[in-house]
Amino acid sequence: MYSPFFTNSRRYQQPYPYPTYHPFHPVYHAEPITEEIRPAETSAAPKVVRIPVQFAGSERSDRTESAVKIQKVFRGFLARKSLRKVKDIEIEVDKIEERLRSRETVELLKTDAKERLRMSESLMSLLLKLDSIRSVDLGVRACRKAVIRKAIGLQERIDAIVAGEI
Repeated sequence: MYSPFFTNSRRYQQPYPYPTYHPFHPVYHAEPITEEIRPAETSAAPKVVRIPVQFAGSERSDRTESAVKIQKVFRGFLARKSLRKVKDIEIEVDKIEERLRSRETVELLKTDAKERLRMSESLMSLLLKLDSIRSVDLGVRACRKAVIRKAIGLQERIDAIVAGEI
């Protein structure tokens, strides 16, 4: 249907209903192909280029070698994932250590039992998170042990502050 309301809008413009001349129709503005262009198109012969293709299964690999390769990749993925968890916990332990270095926090720990309990519980929750991380890789184990030692050292430091030794 032809609607005069939508003729100005590009998005909703209706097609022209009559087969008469329309000034913006592409048929009326097409340029004819000249003879100079046609010989250039037909004179070039198509050139065949061969591309060597190697498929992934072209070499005969053993099923055990493939299984070992898959296991290596998966173990690497698990090691990176557990190391990322350990590093995130290490960042949190470092934040607690920075707070313990400030004079105001030490004074607050001596006087306020709630603050002392909050710091101790946050360290204990981080230690429990570290214990929940399983790892077969020796590098991840060593990193986890180092973070555990650091957290335990901070816990002992809080106990020393409370006892008045620091």
